[in-house]
Amino acid sequence: MSKVSRRVFLASTAAIPFSLWLEKNASAKAVMTRYNALSAQGQAMLKIYAGAVKQMRGMNSGDPRSWVFQWYTHRVRGDSNKAAQLLSIYPAQSGANFNLAKAMWNTCQNHSNAPGQEQFFLPWHRMYVYFLERIVRKVSGQPTFTLPYWNYSVTGANHGVIPKQFRMQNDATFGPLFISNRNPGVNTGQAIDAGQPGNLLSTNSLAQCGYNSAGAVQGFCLALDSGLHGNVHGLTGNAQNMGSVAWAANDPVFWAHHCNIDRLWASWNKVGRKNPSDAGYLSKTFTFADEAGVQVIAKVKDFLDITTLGYTYEAFEPRQGLCLTAVNPNLRLIRRAIFPSGPIQLSSQPVRVNLEPFAAPNERNPGLRTNVRELKGDTRLYLVLRNLQADIHPGVLYHLYLELPANTPTEKGQSHFVGTIHFFDAIPHNDDERMDMTHGMTSPDKFFSFDITDLTRSLQSRQLLSDRPTLTIVPAGRPANEAKPVIGETSIVEQ
Repeated sequence: MSKVSRRVFLASTAAIPFSLWLEKNASAKAVMTRYNALSAQGQAMLKIYAGAVKQMRGMNSGDPRSWVFQWYTHRVRGDSNKAAQLLSIYPAQSGANFNLAKAMWNTCQNHSNAPGQEQFFLPWHRMYVYFLERIVRKVSGQPTFTLPYWNYSVTGANHGVIPKQFRMQNDATFGPLFISNRNPGVNTGQAIDAGQPGNLLSTNSLAQCGYNSAGAVQGFCLALDSGLHGNVHGLTGNAQNMGSVAWAANDPVFWAHHCNIDRLWASWNKVGRKNPSDAGYLSKTFTFADEAGVQVIAKVKDFLDITTLGYTYEAFEPRQGLCLTAVNPNLRLIRRAIFPSGPIQLSSQPVRVNLEPFAAPNERNPGLRTNVRELKGDTRLYLVLRNLQADIHPGVLYHLYLELPANTPTEKGQSHFVGTIHFFDAIPHNDDERMDMTHGMTSPDKFFSFDITDLTRSLQSRQLLSDRPTLTIVPAGRPANEAKPVIGETSIVEQ
């Protein structure tokens, strides 16, 4: 056990608002840069990070600076629950650190089914990474440390490849960054999206004009969360690693991943895109502990400017897309998947679903071909999937195809490819307050949405689009037998 972890670490009993804490602790410090993990500076920071991870793993789990305590802030391990872990780590069920753990553990936003959390996904994780970075500085004795980011979206040889420092199992310096239960090929330097259709590591969420969802348009926060963010989790690790909410933060690469997610948010803001300005968003608070064990009440409005927080990034992503008109909030449901059994039960084999036309009273719906032909102006079509559920993590992603002919190999179906879904946060946990405690379910705020306007027009031009189109859902590998993944609702929406 390291020297720094031998003494008992007692957290402050008094909570302090972040604005006062920042004035005391960081206002006079220069802005520091978070580097790409592949740069020379980034690799130097990874060396510091690896040493700190080793020390944090050696600390008593009740210490707020310990690896376990920080992991559990995201979500307590998946084979247990918060109450059991609190009792195990704090048998007396008392003390400042016990109270901190009660306030901090299992507070990740948005990976439960509670409504209203999705908009806090980005600020909560910014807070989480911010305080972890400061803890590493304290533990390592390196006050200029900054957490490197893993840019998996780059083109070329490094696309999707986990930095080598996370793959060096027996290395004396970087070994602490290695985790064995990542997906096959990841620890040998294979791109995490190797063999997958489409571009699962695309930064196309940056083209979203608004922060929050508006009808079928996900908005930047949800598009980044359910798309690139979730894809990286599912492509990197299995159900007891990055692929599961309850295990993800135990992998050191989790933090480099979320550092990059934060960089993308900063990039989106840097080109003029705006965060919410309502009081409900700005005044939301979360509890964290700083490197001295002081309980800090962090408010969202204090975490919207990274320069004020004392950091910037080596590089930002450029503007994507134009935002010339407001998003139309009016929806007209065109189609809904109708099944005698209700939700779509997925399996280890491709599932084919015929989408039947649906029309509200006094509405006309002749079918998808006519709807595509009659699209006007900037109206778009979206395939929307909601209420994903699973008993355990399937361990695979699922690819969606529209009008894919039966028995067609998916490698020949690129012209029918819609997109990819995952079940990263659709898994039950003992501490979740769910209507059905036997089955997981994604938050009502969360949904997958794919703009299929261009695809349907292309299929129409090739005379491959029908009025009752077929949606094919293909697992990217063999899912766990006990997973029982379900898509609760599928529809095509015009907006």
